[in-house]
Amino acid sequence: MLHALFFDLDGTLTDSKVGITNSIKYSLQQLQLPPLDAATLQLFIGPPLLASYQKYCNVSAATAQKALVAYREYYTQKGIYENKVYAGIPAALATLSRHYQLYITTSKPEKFAHQISDYFNLSPYFTGIFGATMDEKRSKKSEIIAYTQAQAGLHQPEQLVMVGDRENDINGAHQHQLHSIAVTYGFGSIPELKAAAPDSFVARPADLPQAVAQLAATL
Repeated sequence: MLHALFFDLDGTLTDSKVGITNSIKYSLQQLQLPPLDAATLQLFIGPPLLASYQKYCNVSAATAQKALVAYREYYTQKGIYENKVYAGIPAALATLSRHYQLYITTSKPEKFAHQISDYFNLSPYFTGIFGATMDEKRSKKSEIIAYTQAQAGLHQPEQLVMVGDRENDINGAHQHQLHSIAVTYGFGSIPELKAAAPDSFVARPADLPQAVAQLAATL
């Protein structure tokens, strides 16, 4: 039987596109790096930022670190609030929290995850909120899943489900033998998510309780 659900944050619970992409644009301007198109900017949402700067800006680890510092200058003041909860998420969480323990499991720094959850009144739905370290030494989704399991004492992966919008969410679940649900209303493309092979797909936040119930019925 299912016991707990791990939720990604950006692209799953909140639409953080404006705040994150504005923060990236600011960091590129500060470091006088070439601008990126909208499609590439969106690829930054979800995975660890240091790796994304190196991959999409073709910069060294040292330059990526400087870009991250600049990113956070904007993000902590403005970007974190250029964000909104997806319609239907509070109701879905209210339903699911009556039956399961809910956790936020995000590659965003844990400090910011708490701040966002508190700001949007999402924290009461969650038993725990877990994320990356500020230096991103713990930042890959597989690492955050393992960290959540360890901190929450959840050692039976067959009782756990990872819910997310990017391939790293689903791949991280596979790595730790968790079940997974891919949401298609976030930032990952349909081909990306299909290639990751989740247990099921959800097109709207309102459909999350039914998808979880259907998955639970197969176990």
